[in-house]
Amino acid sequence: DPKTAQKFTLYCIDRKSGKMLWERVAVNAVPHEGHHDHHGFASASPMTDGERVFAPFGSRGLFAYDMQGNLLWSRTDFGKMRTRNGFGEGSSPTLHGDTVIVPWDHEDDSKLIALDAETGEDRWVTPRDEPTSWDTPLVVEHDGKKQVITSGEKLAMGYDFETGEELWRCAGQTQRPVASAVAADGIVYIGSGFRGAYLGAFKLGSKGDIKGTESVLWEKEEYTPDIPSLLLSNGRLYYTARKSAILSCVDAKTGEAHYENRRVDGVRELYASPVAAAGRVYITGRDGSTTVIKDGEELEVLATNSVGEPVDATPALVGNDIIIRGAKHLFRITKP
Repeated sequence: DPKTAQKFTLYCIDRKSGKMLWERVAVNAVPHEGHHDHHGFASASPMTDGERVFAPFGSRGLFAYDMQGNLLWSRTDFGKMRTRNGFGEGSSPTLHGDTVIVPWDHEDDSKLIALDAETGEDRWVTPRDEPTSWDTPLVVEHDGKKQVITSGEKLAMGYDFETGEELWRCAGQTQRPVASAVAADGIVYIGSGFRGAYLGAFKLGSKGDIKGTESVLWEKEEYTPDIPSLLLSNGRLYYTARKSAILSCVDAKTGEAHYENRRVDGVRELYASPVAAAGRVYITGRDGSTTVIKDGEELEVLATNSVGEPVDATPALVGNDIIIRGAKHLFRITKP
């Protein structure tokens, strides 16, 4: 019930045993607006640098703890997001080195915020002329300089990591982007797929408005993802169509299709992003089933398994483990 106080809580769980090590209620608050039926008030992902862990709760604030659960600092002054159709908040911040990048696109004054990871203080705040979106920023380095890549309903953009100044922009995205960008070899890939379809490959050294220039290496206008993010693996770019298990795989540098618009057996609708490891790609559906395919130029299904409950979160791959957050349980899948 959005009209009652909610406990916004961070949990620390032993990876090997599943034992709860500690939990911390960051804030007990009544949310100012509701959320979509398919998620809750804690949809953003926590981040860690191994010394600190950062728990983002949107309008309720961002909270930094040490690894023993001691509160280091908190920021509760970002304001109140007013999301499109009251669908709720879900964009995750990005941690890079000693900087936390906080996205804040909504129906009022949007902005991109860079914080000092040690103190929580502002490093810079850049206004954005964008409505609600739910993508997570990407930090990349090119020619010795770092930039922050964001998607938006109006523009895909790159910002100087140190100052927040705009470096480049490109129009063409669809409404309220959710999928996050990926990059490699001097190219960034940005796509969206709600009420339209767009995917572009952009040179990272670009400046100014690059729409229609040679800085746009290639574009696609069909079969692009709505909620699942892009997957870049071994020179191949994988992406699903809208929220479906319709998969395309293209050469990342040229955009030439290895295969397009192919249904993946074993899964149907998905919110989780595809992930890759050990020569395999894992595609997890909302019913809890994961289909494993070969990481290659031909679509080859290797296995399908289910955790037996709904899954909307992207699986986390660490070492030999797959960590899956289900609707009721946290699962660790590993070699015996």
